Amino acid sequence: MKNFIIISVSLVLVLISGCSQTSSKGSKDFMEIVGDKSVSKIEVIDGRNGNRHTITEKDKIQQFIQLLNEKEYKEMENHEKTKGYIYKAVLSSNNKEFNITFLDNEIKINDTYYSLKKPIGEKDISSLIKED
Repeated sequence: MKNFIIISVSLVLVLISGCSQTSSKGSKDFMEIVGDKSVSKIEVIDGRNGNRHTITEKDKIQQFIQLLNEKEYKEMENHEKTKGYIYKAVLSSNNKEFNITFLDNEIKINDTYYSLKKPIGEKDISSLIKED
């Protein structure tokens, strides 16, 4: 009986530790992908009509970055190139640019595709680029 209890407890501990490791494996946040960058300008292009919006106000830039930071990104392998997009953003930071393409449940950062558990919606982005 004593051996049964020890084996049962050991099995439960192994299962718990295995589940906790696999749930976070492969998921990254935005700053892990691009590094801690100081963004000075964001240009957003609407994929439906081609309208361009430039964001230079620090508070709006922070809101945009916060929107990206709130999501978990899981890198996708062997993703076919897509045509069209909802929004595309170019983040400018100290002589470096990051191209972000917003797709339905996916996002493309530079040339790498990521799946999102909770997608970034059109309304989320349109609320940040609307004129006050």
